[in-house]
This record gives sequence, structure tokens and C-alpha cells, in this order.
Amino acid sequence: MEPTRTYAIGIELRVVTTADGGRNTPLLGGNTPGVRFQYRPNWGLPGWPDGDQTAAPVLGFSKTGIELGSHVRAIIVPLFSENVPEWHNVTEGDELRMYEGSRICGHGTVAWTQPATWPMPVDEQERLIEWLT
Repeated sequence: MEPTRTYAIGIELRVVTTADGGRNTPLLGGNTPGVRFQYRPNWGLPGWPDGDQTAAPVLGFSKTGIELGSHVRAIIVPLFSENVPEWHNVTEGDELRMYEGSRICGHGTVAWTQPATWPMPVDEQERLIEWLT
């Protein structure tokens, strides 16, 4: 696969409780090499109607065993930023909806964005992960 340009996006994420329509179980979380990019929710972008979503796997979370209703830092990396031009307009302070299927499982506030590469080289992953610790 030929590397493409995309973005790394740091977010402050609030995980929705089951009572509020979210997941039924906690998130595994973490940011060690074995769990990076394993959690692959979709995201609703600013200005998009509820239900519209696009892919951006999670590079990592700031902690493991993420309880429903808790707050955590996460870094996401859009897979198709060249096909979804709205990713280019995401900026600090924007709100993103985290989806699993049609269910909203989290609300993220963008803390920062920066250019990145997909697939992401390990040295780039390590540099970005520092924000989570």
C-alpha cells in the first residue's frame, strides 16, 4: 500500500453511558503497539446530520479500561481524508460524534490536528502517543 497524507487528530473524548444510548461494555483503551488502531469507530463531522459518518481508527487512548461516562484523551487518524474533504476543515474546538454502527458512543472535542501518514510508521506513532501520557 502506497502511503497517503492524512491527519492525526487529538481529542478529549467523553464516552456515552448505556443509559444514554451508548455502549454496553467499557472500552479496552490503551496505546501499546498491540492495541494501536484496533478500535475502529466511525465519526460524525461538524455540520453533518446525525447518522452520517466516516472512518478514523483510534491510534490510542490515554488509559485502559475506559468506563462508560468517563473522559479520556484519544488520537484518531482518518482513513479517507482525500475522499472526505470535510476532514480538512476539522479544527481545534470542533465536536465529533463517535459511532459504533448507528449508536453514538462518544463525543469528542478536537484539541489539535496535524498532518500524518497512512499507514502510519512506528516512529510517527511513538511521537504522537506522547500526548496521551
